[in-house]
Amino acid sequence: MARIFNYQNVAYQVIKDLILKSDLVPDQKVSKKDLTQLLGIGDTPVREAIIQLREEGLLRVVPQSGTFVSKINLQEVKEARFVRQNIERLVVEEAFDKIKANEIQELENKVTIQQAYKVTMQHDYMDTGNHDIFFKLDEEFHEFFYQIANKRHVWEWMQMLNISLNRYRYLRIELKDLSWDGIIEEHENIVTLIKEGKKKELGEQIVAHLDMFDKDVDIVINAFPEYFDLEGE
Repeated sequence: MARIFNYQNVAYQVIKDLILKSDLVPDQKVSKKDLTQLLGIGDTPVREAIIQLREEGLLRVVPQSGTFVSKINLQEVKEARFVRQNIERLVVEEAFDKIKANEIQELENKVTIQQAYKVTMQHDYMDTGNHDIFFKLDEEFHEFFYQIANKRHVWEWMQMLNISLNRYRYLRIELKDLSWDGIIEEHENIVTLIKEGKKKELGEQIVAHLDMFDKDVDIVINAFPEYFDLEGE
């Protein structure tokens, strides 16, 4: 049973990542057979992973037709962003009260790595759409505050809540018109406010940083209209 459970976790995470990164696009039909061949594992873990992804809303079943990748529900994106804004502000303010000098240095290092990656890889990124590394660097920056505040379980819970939001974020960084520069500059501002001891301004900056959704949503939807479910707007 343990081996099946582990393979199911692998299958679940791989298929989920394919959907998050739009390697499997909305309305694309998926089959257990194709996914089993792709992953090179047995039917059972793939079937269980598909069931879990249906329950989470990433896959949907159409009677007599099959299983398809769900569109991104824009209302879910907005609500996830609302929750993350409010929770992350509290987490970052708590981290502010606990942060040590070496942790501030680690935040600075993370921003430096982001800047270096942008400089050395930007042309390749524009040509190939290889932006997975930048997404991970961005996530690591934010996750570090949850670690400082001893809120790791909150971060893990947020990842489950943020599925639709993260699908949107992956699409956003695909667009050449929406550069990384603004994201990196805001990360720099966050670190500066911590070093300057400006807790109130830090909380406001976090909210503004995560409010990027509202500034860019029309651009992203216009670029990928077929990816979104706009019902309930």
